[in-house]
Amino acid sequence: MERIRAASPTLSDESPVPDLAVQAPGPKVLPLREWVEAVRSPGVTREEVEGLLHGLSAPLAEGESTRERADQLLHLLQDEALVELTDQDGRQAGPAALEALLALGYPYALEVHPEVLSRLDRLRPWTLPRSGRWGLGLAAFAALLPTVTVVLRSTRDWSRYLDALAILGGVLFLPAVLSVVAERYRLRWLKALCNSGLVLMGSLSLLFARMFSSDGDFPARLASMGIGLALLGSFLCLRHREEP
Repeated sequence: MERIRAASPTLSDESPVPDLAVQAPGPKVLPLREWVEAVRSPGVTREEVEGLLHGLSAPLAEGESTRERADQLLHLLQDEALVELTDQDGRQAGPAALEALLALGYPYALEVHPEVLSRLDRLRPWTLPRSGRWGLGLAAFAALLPTVTVVLRSTRDWSRYLDALAILGGVLFLPAVLSVVAERYRLRWLKALCNSGLVLMGSLSLLFARMFSSDGDFPARLASMGIGLALLGSFLCLRHREEP
């Protein structure tokens, strides 16, 4: 029996050749200067911002030298409007440009001006550290403890003390809040002043606890001791993040 063999199809000269190379999606590989010029023009689009962020970490384009790439990165870092450009993933052009410049190595990484670094540092998202949360929590405990003590000791007419208790709670809690704010904006003098206030109020509270012990007022002694220890603990937590 004769075996029938299927003829393999052949491509004629007129038949089109399929393009098997599929171009990867994403922005075109262009010199960085073209992306910078694009985002500097009015009416910048999201695609241009995405292209700029992609171009910052992309390899050198054809005809683009390392010196040219470094100059474009330095110009971008000195432009306050460009460094704040943000893509849909939340990446900012400023930190990305600084990272790209540092990746170029010596001597380009040494050409960044200190004021540029300080400006970029302010752009970084800031979150309250764990020690700061503990410090605020202890200060809040110290601020609420006088109110709890008065309510437990005075079953009637304790509401007439609310104004005084609110002022006392604010005085006890405010230094911790200002210490966190001072840390955020690097106000060393304000942070040192607030931390000193926590130490002073904590020491006075422990002193009052000693005085109440001689009078035999155990609830007042316990409350004063709790306030003092909480404020000193708040100082230690907030001082842990204090910069030298």
